[in-house]
Amino acid sequence: MKYHIFTLGCQMNIFYSERIDAVLKSCGLKPAPEDKADLIVVNACSVRQSAVDRIYGKLRKWQGKKIIITGCILPHDKRKLAKKVDLIFDIKNLPKLPQFLSQIYSKNYHAIEHDSMRYSLLRNKLRNKGEAFVPIMTGCDNFCTYCAVPYTRGREISRPEREIIAEVKELIKQGSKRIILLGQNVNNYGGDQRLVASAQRKSPFVTLLKKLSKLPGDFKISFLTPNPWNFPDELIELVAKEPKLSKEIHLPVQSGDDEVLKRMNRHYTAKEYLQLINDLRFRIHDLRLSTDIIVGFPGETKKAFENTVKLCKMAKFDKAYVAMYSPRPGTAATKLYEDDVPYEEKKRRWQILNKMINKN
Repeated sequence: MKYHIFTLGCQMNIFYSERIDAVLKSCGLKPAPEDKADLIVVNACSVRQSAVDRIYGKLRKWQGKKIIITGCILPHDKRKLAKKVDLIFDIKNLPKLPQFLSQIYSKNYHAIEHDSMRYSLLRNKLRNKGEAFVPIMTGCDNFCTYCAVPYTRGREISRPEREIIAEVKELIKQGSKRIILLGQNVNNYGGDQRLVASAQRKSPFVTLLKKLSKLPGDFKISFLTPNPWNFPDELIELVAKEPKLSKEIHLPVQSGDDEVLKRMNRHYTAKEYLQLINDLRFRIHDLRLSTDIIVGFPGETKKAFENTVKLCKMAKFDKAYVAMYSPRPGTAATKLYEDDVPYEEKKRRWQILNKMINKN
């Protein structure tokens, strides 16, 4: 039987799609283009309405095929899609995928290996470009008002340090040249264990980076995605001095207006963000800085948008991922605020920032 995996969303979903791929291959299934596949596995993303709309657009083309959905998906979207597909399962239940296949096809399927480490190693063999994603934590405790992640991925849970180091060692042995550590709030690694950066206690994330950097081999380490309000001085110092740490940093700003940031539940001001950027640029040679920005958030006036444009000019980002705000059912922003910026105005603001920052 042939399958096709349709992936939406962030790097975390790409990682999980590789694990899904490894499980399906271990069951004896063969990958194929979507028009040739008998089974479609959608690794979904509910963070943007546009991503959900793409699934509905594809469903019409997939008539006659078996369809399974997993990934980052809100309860609201899950209820609506459940009527149109054969199965929706939580990505945490990936080891049970062979059982799910057996139920759908009335045939016994068995995976070769159910160990999470083995999945990681299997999927990495399929990657090219010498890079590998390594999630070090899942979930998020920040509850930014626009974001669906805490409702789809749950609260923050950090992987054991020894497990991460063992996996990275094996990936380096396989020839990986770039290790990308993943987390929704990656620099809060260990926070669920009450281990936070302070004068008395070192940041668990910095400790992990130091240990990984000491591993022998020719490789680089980067990480996605840190938050501006939890970027300790010791992390800046380590990135600046450690040659194995990438000098490319992705630091989401979302808005350059203090009132909008407050409504977003982002715990910094535009001034504080720029101070951090200036510190990074001063101390890290050859820094390349990218960011995320949302335009058209409820209450974003023309003046508020101008403040974002001003911040972007001062920050001099090398790249920006600009998104138009879309209400997500169940998030605080949808409950608290009216989506009062017209679509055409959102689009206009998106075009201004995209053209200004992403010139190439």
